[in-house]
Amino acid sequence: MTVTFSSFVKSLAVNTARLSSASPWSAGKLTLVLGNESADLDSMVSSISLAYTLTQTSSVPAIPIINTPRADLSLRPDCNLLLTTTLALSGGSLHDLTFIDDIDLSSVIEKYTPADNYVVPGQLDVWLTDHNAPTSTQMFLEPFVRGIVDHHVDEGRCLGAETRDIEMVGSCASLVARMLREREDSVDPALAKMILSPVLLDTANLSPTANKATDVDRAAVAWLLPQVQWAQMSATTHDDDDADSPISLDAQNTTELYRALDKLKGQVSDLSARDLLRKDYKQWLVSDHSGSQWNVGISSVGYRLKKWVKRDGQEAIIAAVEQWIGERQLDIALVMTHGKAKEKGVKTYGRDLVVAFSERRMDKSGDVIAGLTASDLELTGFPKLQSTEHVRFYEQQRTDASRKQVFPTLKSVIESV
Repeated sequence: MTVTFSSFVKSLAVNTARLSSASPWSAGKLTLVLGNESADLDSMVSSISLAYTLTQTSSVPAIPIINTPRADLSLRPDCNLLLTTTLALSGGSLHDLTFIDDIDLSSVIEKYTPADNYVVPGQLDVWLTDHNAPTSTQMFLEPFVRGIVDHHVDEGRCLGAETRDIEMVGSCASLVARMLREREDSVDPALAKMILSPVLLDTANLSPTANKATDVDRAAVAWLLPQVQWAQMSATTHDDDDADSPISLDAQNTTELYRALDKLKGQVSDLSARDLLRKDYKQWLVSDHSGSQWNVGISSVGYRLKKWVKRDGQEAIIAAVEQWIGERQLDIALVMTHGKAKEKGVKTYGRDLVVAFSERRMDKSGDVIAGLTASDLELTGFPKLQSTEHVRFYEQQRTDASRKQVFPTLKSVIESV
């Protein structure tokens, strides 16, 4: 029996209580769908839409888990506005979603783990989307992973998953759209707009010059586009540069929708340094040549380093990064800043990179830096900024290399030292 998107949305309100129930027998069989911990628009939409997709072929409830604290949604105005409007069109609200701090995920897993640690297939299944291996803080999920839908480099884990749909496309939501299209000829207009939005955002509106879109992304847009009702959303937020200029998702075409989402995503100038570091953040465990494990964290910051230094000063940025290393107990932290900045009077897109080491990894910092600067990231010293022993500043000449490319490069370097 086909479940409508409206029915699925209305069912979300009971999920947190279901996951907090006293035993797996009262909760029943469950499927959990988790996006990655950076919890950007692609990750949130992919977790919601994949959970909905799974309900089309199974009677087992599929629950999307938004993999970030609920309060952190305020750091993501693009996610906040899009989900507010699309869920409302289907009779739901943001309050109905389950965020990672609404539940004790490890306790949920323990309820489904017998004393002999034998995992009963089908009793609790986990699907990962927008990542293909549990983060270092959620590794207890691995025995339960049944399916993966992701667009990052395959980390070679969760090899027992029945579904491993891992393909380097522009947006993970495009892979979910392909999966959904195999089950349904058409979708609810609100869901169509929800899925379309991260595809447009992650591919720069399918721009050929951005070189991010693949045939899978273009096929997703071609399928979703006719199903969107362009005049139904009216929620607004304010332009970061002009408080009197509202941004609306009540767009008339893909160009307007992309520009509105891109502007919302770029509203970061009022965020503190710590909020910039945690807004779009991922963390991994990587073993070096001797087998020693490194805690690796990478923050993606949509704010050029030049602007950030002008706002806060270099010493404040160094202090914030060093404090972040302590807070997250990292061995190495990378801060990828990106966006447009004026160069000789012309706004151009660029990338910069901050590389910082904990005290205990200083003995190998030289080898790591040598590996990174010799890589295809094309790193050069950042002009007018003086690197310190622990924190280094670079311009990244290869502007098409996002975290999807930078992490595999860093991982390879650490594994070799």
